[in-house]
Amino acid sequence: MQDESITSLRQTEQKYQSLLEKLHNVVYKVRCETEAEATFVYTMFEGRVAKRQGLTTEAVRGKTPQELFAPQFAGYLQVQYEKAWRGEPVIHELMWEQEVYYVSLMLSEDESGERELIGCSLDLTLCRQAKRQIERMKKYDALTGLPNQLAFDESLQQAVSGEHGSGRLFTLMIIDIDKFKMMHAAIGRTPSEAVLAHVAKKLSQVFDERTMLARLSKDNFAAVLRGITQEEAKAKATEIISLITSPIQTSDTAIHMTASVGMSAYPIDGSEPEEILKKAETAMYRAKERGGNCYCFYSQEMTRIGEQWVLRSELRNAVQRNELFLHYQPRYEVGSNKLVGMEALVRWLHPENGIMFPSTFISLAEKTGLILEIDRWVLEAACAQVKQWQEVGEIHASVSVNLSYLHFKEPDCVQMVMDILRKTGLHPGWLEVELTESVFVEEAEVALDVMQQLKKLGVRIAIDDFGTGYSALHYLKKFPFDTLKIDRSFLENVTISEADGVILRTVIDMAKKLNLRVVAEGVETEEQLSYLREHACDEVQGYLLSRPVPEEQMEKLLFSISN
Repeated sequence: MQDESITSLRQTEQKYQSLLEKLHNVVYKVRCETEAEATFVYTMFEGRVAKRQGLTTEAVRGKTPQELFAPQFAGYLQVQYEKAWRGEPVIHELMWEQEVYYVSLMLSEDESGERELIGCSLDLTLCRQAKRQIERMKKYDALTGLPNQLAFDESLQQAVSGEHGSGRLFTLMIIDIDKFKMMHAAIGRTPSEAVLAHVAKKLSQVFDERTMLARLSKDNFAAVLRGITQEEAKAKATEIISLITSPIQTSDTAIHMTASVGMSAYPIDGSEPEEILKKAETAMYRAKERGGNCYCFYSQEMTRIGEQWVLRSELRNAVQRNELFLHYQPRYEVGSNKLVGMEALVRWLHPENGIMFPSTFISLAEKTGLILEIDRWVLEAACAQVKQWQEVGEIHASVSVNLSYLHFKEPDCVQMVMDILRKTGLHPGWLEVELTESVFVEEAEVALDVMQQLKKLGVRIAIDDFGTGYSALHYLKKFPFDTLKIDRSFLENVTISEADGVILRTVIDMAKKLNLRVVAEGVETEEQLSYLREHACDEVQGYLLSRPVPEEQMEKLLFSISN
């Protein structure tokens, strides 16, 4: 029985001994041989790292730190052991094989009651490796292995700080793959990512070690080129465009791409990282406006482009944020001076820029397609307002609303008008839709069909700004117009220029013979009004009679006439 216990005990010891030997950490014991002289000796030393250094229990038993280690390190350990022997908690650093270990020392007693120090090291190698990996992941793109936006921002800041005051230039380059979203939709995610990785690899071969190359977003790369002239930067951009244009072979097919490159120069184009980056992006968008597959250096005239991009983003949310509102410009009958209608004109209460007029954002809205949503809002708001006025008092004035030619490319254009009239309760006869001449060029046949359907509903149709566009006379005969609005430019010199007078009289006479009601816009003087009255113009609108006014003021005008 005793033999079995001894055997079992030895097996347990061997088991724990084997475990200690396999530990990457270090475990050791220290005793104080002579308290007066504070002589410490080792009684155990185990662990894989210790074993590689020859620090086994057999090798160190009975030896002091001074016998095993260099004097400076031995002295350091001596101080830590003395503190721990006095009962103070000790955790100290231990450098071993260029790795840092944290060693905790604890005062304890063995089985016989003798005091000893137990030292246990915590190996942070794996923790540090994980930390380094995490730090890398934070600053490097997983797909391409290039630095990401965070790393690039830091590098750009360092470049600005390093060159500040030195007079040295650097060029910031933005490289954007043209129509990448279309390609992604066509070939799928995995091939698209393979293409991006291939592009990143090619770009890495173009730049030397002085250049910070990064991937900022899905198809957007950036580079900081130090010690390079503008001509050298242009040559580098040409090389990049040529490189990306070369077909990339995937497993299924060859992918053909192009890229747009925008560049800005420090400190010529700005002294702050954000400013330089913004201007390089502006130049890149300018390259895209030119059709892509080219490069642009930033110039002052591109500021407008950058502002337009910002404005477009803000305009996208204007309807949802209730930032749009209407003004109304009255229309008066020339013969009776009676208020017979009003034109609804949209305004944008921009959070920072204040009230913005259509001339600053309608063209942008048409380019981006946002005009469809804006026009829909204007149409509904105007119809609802007029219906509300009609319910309060006896109002006999129609409302005119501008519709972009883009609506005539939409299959639900007529349905949209029908739905709004039904929702607001306004009779179609009180609504007039104003169209510009561009609708004839863009979608002539479709426009004709839409107009005929609107006419069947009872909606009136006006041609706006007549004379400023194509003015093909056969359109007046072909399309079912009710009203012709003469552009203000025909009125400016009508009282002093015989040629302008002839043109204006001809337009009025022609419209009358086609049974169109004639409205003159931009009437600003009594002389102009008298001239129009003399030549039988039907209606007028302009600053002489009234500027566009808010709905409260328009309401007072309507009800003052009604009463």
